[in-house]
Amino acid sequence: MKKLTSLAMVFVLVLLPAISAQAEKPLYGVMDLQFNHECWVGPSSEIPDWTGTMMIDGTGPYTIVFYNTGSGKPFGLPFKGQAFPDQTVVFFGETWALYDWANFDCGAPGPGDEQFDFGVLHLSGTDEGVSTTVNGKFQANGIVNEASGDFAKWLGRKMHMSGVIVPGSTGLTVTAGIFRLN
Repeated sequence: MKKLTSLAMVFVLVLLPAISAQAEKPLYGVMDLQFNHECWVGPSSEIPDWTGTMMIDGTGPYTIVFYNTGSGKPFGLPFKGQAFPDQTVVFFGETWALYDWANFDCGAPGPGDEQFDFGVLHLSGTDEGVSTTVNGKFQANGIVNEASGDFAKWLGRKMHMSGVIVPGSTGLTVTAGIFRLN
């Protein structure tokens, strides 16, 4: 009987951490992004390509920014898609960062005069993805490289995002884009 009790205790001690690790629900965010056409001068690690807000599991809004790093894969130019006759697949690589707030001033008279002010950094990471300009859909997968505060437990976790890029009168917009950490 003592042997059976010990075996049951070992089973419980091994099973409980496995159950709690599996019980962790993914973190979901909904992104509304705008291509940063006012400040953008080309791929840069200082000037975000995309900026916007994100609601995470009903909290926020937070500010999220994306910086193009390139994927190293070829893509077709010029961009084509809904407003263009041909189909093009665009591969991208980027770094991203999630802040509690941010202010952007593109400056005057021109490039080099930009001023960006960011609040507390909650999460940041890298991703690579693909966008099909014929229908505007995109998806990317990556990893969380920095996490702090209430988000610290997400360090090293996998990231997935997807959505639709819509051309508009003020440039490219992503509406209801999905951001998920597993």
